[in-house]
Amino acid sequence: MEEIWQFILAHQIETLLLGFGIIVLAFIITHWQEVKFWWLNFTYNFPIVGKLSILARDIEGFDENHKWFYSEERLCRDYYNFYEKVDVSDESYDEAKDYLHAAGELGRKPTPTFIWIMIFVLVIVEAFGFAYVLAGFTIPGASEATQQKGAIGVAAMLAILLVWLTHLTGQELHKNTLIKKIRRWYKNDNAGGTNWRDLKPDEKLITIDNTFDDKDSPNYIRMLNRLDVNDKVKTTYTKTILTLAFIIAVAVGATYIRHQVLVQEIASSHESAMNIFNDDASPFGDTDAKGDDDVAALFGDSSSDDAKDDLASLFGDDAKEAPASSAGRSASIEDETNQRGGDATFMILGLLFIFIQILGIFFGMHYDFAGRESREAYDLLRGFSTKKAFLSYYERAKTHIARVAQRQLQKLQHKMNIINDNIGTDAETTALLRNNKDRTFKKYLEFEDK
Repeated sequence: MEEIWQFILAHQIETLLLGFGIIVLAFIITHWQEVKFWWLNFTYNFPIVGKLSILARDIEGFDENHKWFYSEERLCRDYYNFYEKVDVSDESYDEAKDYLHAAGELGRKPTPTFIWIMIFVLVIVEAFGFAYVLAGFTIPGASEATQQKGAIGVAAMLAILLVWLTHLTGQELHKNTLIKKIRRWYKNDNAGGTNWRDLKPDEKLITIDNTFDDKDSPNYIRMLNRLDVNDKVKTTYTKTILTLAFIIAVAVGATYIRHQVLVQEIASSHESAMNIFNDDASPFGDTDAKGDDDVAALFGDSSSDDAKDDLASLFGDDAKEAPASSAGRSASIEDETNQRGGDATFMILGLLFIFIQILGIFFGMHYDFAGRESREAYDLLRGFSTKKAFLSYYERAKTHIARVAQRQLQKLQHKMNIINDNIGTDAETTALLRNNKDRTFKKYLEFEDK
């Protein structure tokens, strides 16, 4: 863990950018409609190449039937797409609630932002652990800095892929629980002899708008009408098997790579120690030779050999090898200890990685929806427990979107008049541009309602 922390500290900028990206991504996922509306306003107000500037140049396109300029209609249509989502009535509250209830998902919620952030952070921390050991294997032959950047990229890709797969697996398991419930209710119903119809959804597609059309059907048929299932109405585990296989492959592969890196580090430490020993011994490397020459010069060659033999017989042939053998055994014991401790640590890290993925699957099971339009129904309800609060919220939302759309329309009409004054057109077009009091977003809503 210390090495991973050092790796993160050595890449603080990349870590900060990755963390910021995680927060932004989690916010986008959980506030998608708000982000889309902000993006629409941004694209319209962007200078020079924004939609307002582009549409304002079209001052000749005019709809004779509607009596609007095409550019004005385009702007109003873009904002109407958001307006119609909040243009609801009190019946909409009852329809959304009934749809979720029939689908067996009333009370469920989408994955909260903090859960997404927590999942991403946990997986990213583990991914940095992968990056640390993958640094030497990602781009062979490249510089160390390039290898580390490549390892970070691979780790981030693995993290995003794992989060996506575990979430899909959790959703699949949640859907399977609903299918099991349908089959159990169907079996109990048939056992009592009350309903012997085939287990299949109604031919008519059930949506939020017509959710009450199957109110007389059994509960399990109503639930089945809101799910996409196979023709046998049976559970499937394709995503689960794929995800588990991928998780096990990554866990085993990462553990194996960590083991190989540890072996390499132990071997490198021995090589470095031998190099240091040889360097230290090199200045005195000819001492024995000089000693032999001195003995030979003093006593003669044969005398020198006899003297060395006497020394060997006096101290024993193994005397000079004893320190080296002792040091070798000590190093071997230390290497074995480091190897076992490292492998045990890597197994724990592998189990921790698997637990994090199981946690992601668990969150996928307990958040989000399996029904075709359950998410839309939840977004419509917005968590309001009373119809009064529901209607009050949407009235404010409609007013806000209408005001923004009207301001944008006025900006567009103003720009179109300026361009017309600069380039000059015929008197009829000029009169149409000037007389824009009846071309408001409110009037456009009346036209769409018709």
